[in-house]
Amino acid sequence: MREEETIQPSANAVKVEAGGETGRIRLLGEIDHTAVEQLDQAVADLLDQGAQRLLVDFADLSFFDSACISALVRARAKAEERGGTITLTNVNKYARRILDLTGLTPVFALDES
Repeated sequence: MREEETIQPSANAVKVEAGGETGRIRLLGEIDHTAVEQLDQAVADLLDQGAQRLLVDFADLSFFDSACISALVRARAKAEERGGTITLTNVNKYARRILDLTGLTPVFALDES
């Protein structure tokens, strides 16, 4: 991965690392309805740049709500429309529980390494 940019500086940030066919989206802090547009934009930008594999990194995520879940579902659909994939990484036990409760665990590829 070569370039890193902040989509919009705020307490709720989405950072993007682009590198060829793989793009990483780092979720920082709280991702709710006020920050979800940043996530949508990051996905669109990476796909427009030709990324085929999107990694969404939960390592620095402290909170997410239904708006974030909806954005992740949209991201998956957009990636698949273009023949790409989306993988959630560094999903802690609390985030995993939310994905389990919403029935989305089997929908997303989870990198549990």
